[in-house]
Amino acid sequence: MSLKPPVHRGMKELDRSAFTLNLPVVALRVPTKSIGMIKTDLANDVLRLPKLRNVIDDEGGNKTHKMVLLKPEISLQLEQASERLQSLIHEHKWSMQMHSVKVGYDSWTADDILRAILPDSSQAPTSYEQVGHIAHMNLRDEYLEYKSIIGQVILDKSSTVTMVVNKVDTIDNTFRNFKMEVLAGTQDFMATVRENDCVFRFDFSKVYWNSRLHPEHERLVNKFAQGASICDVMAGVGPFAVPAAKRGTLVWANDLNPASYAALCDNVKLNKVQARVQPFNLDGRDFIRQAFEKYIAQARPIELPPIPKHSNSKTKPPPPIAVVSRSFDHVVMNLPAIALEFLDAFRGLFYRITGSAEPDRSLNLPEIHVHCFTKSEEPEKDILMRACRALGYPEDKYTELVADVHYVRKVSPKKDMYCLSLQLPESVAYATDSDM
Repeated sequence: MSLKPPVHRGMKELDRSAFTLNLPVVALRVPTKSIGMIKTDLANDVLRLPKLRNVIDDEGGNKTHKMVLLKPEISLQLEQASERLQSLIHEHKWSMQMHSVKVGYDSWTADDILRAILPDSSQAPTSYEQVGHIAHMNLRDEYLEYKSIIGQVILDKSSTVTMVVNKVDTIDNTFRNFKMEVLAGTQDFMATVRENDCVFRFDFSKVYWNSRLHPEHERLVNKFAQGASICDVMAGVGPFAVPAAKRGTLVWANDLNPASYAALCDNVKLNKVQARVQPFNLDGRDFIRQAFEKYIAQARPIELPPIPKHSNSKTKPPPPIAVVSRSFDHVVMNLPAIALEFLDAFRGLFYRITGSAEPDRSLNLPEIHVHCFTKSEEPEKDILMRACRALGYPEDKYTELVADVHYVRKVSPKKDMYCLSLQLPESVAYATDSDM
């Protein structure tokens, strides 16, 4: 039997008492000492509903016995009862009687309640992204007239959510934030999120954060070896920069959004990686050009403080981490809507820095990780061709690029997110002005 709450189709103001149901079930009278065995052996026969006890006191007040409530499918004739239950009742002569259980609002899931309220009972908008204490929903148009009650139900049913918000427009491509409205709870947009052994704090209404990207953050950070140098062009609040620094890399991290930059600086301090992260607040193209020029001009090796080890104080401290690469080892560009376009900043970049079209083989060329969207049925070809156009690289030679196209996630039914990892071609890096 699939229990469902009373239906109140079209309800827009939540009345929790309206979802109370009196459920008749069989109560099995057993010795108190047998309760543990019954819960183990008869787990599939016992009533299981959230916030409802399935073992109650004996109605006669006898302390030596308890009443075990069975699931509603089981009748006094033991229809739907397991063979084990039937055997124990026959063996011990346990008595049975009917008992009425009051199933209230607290025992139903958010999905149960919303299916009883919304016009279409076949589905309910209960999915959301949780960012700290915030449940972030993206309600479709047909649910907007029910947004307040949806928000209240979601708030009621999650012990870790204190505010429910709904996205009301698309992401701003400049600062990567979006407008949102509070559906339920106390308005407080300052979120704290733990990810990849780091803590991030930020104002969710002013910056971009997507908890669904945790696997991608972890995947890319795992590519960075200790002592590597990272140029994070669209760093946001630091989901790549901060954990990479904790692994012993040197990171120059930038974001154009002043709120993201402020949160990035705070998160660098919060995670105690000030010595390994240098934050910037510049346009992406300007940052690429300035960062490479300044970084290449620095003396090598660059010494970073070692990663702290929790060990006996008598243990010899580890040596500093040496960063020896003359150029950045990796570039991260996580602005999927337009990041591919920023690849044009790399054309002729090393020619302008060195003043020579002859490649300087002592300068390593970076691996560039660009996040992007595509709607193409040939995603790899589409992404590589777009990268060629931005780099000024011959499109008919896109297969010659040293590149990997990694699927990240589905964003919408017809749009996917990918990460292009591309070794900067020497012909692009040292392109002369006449080539550009």
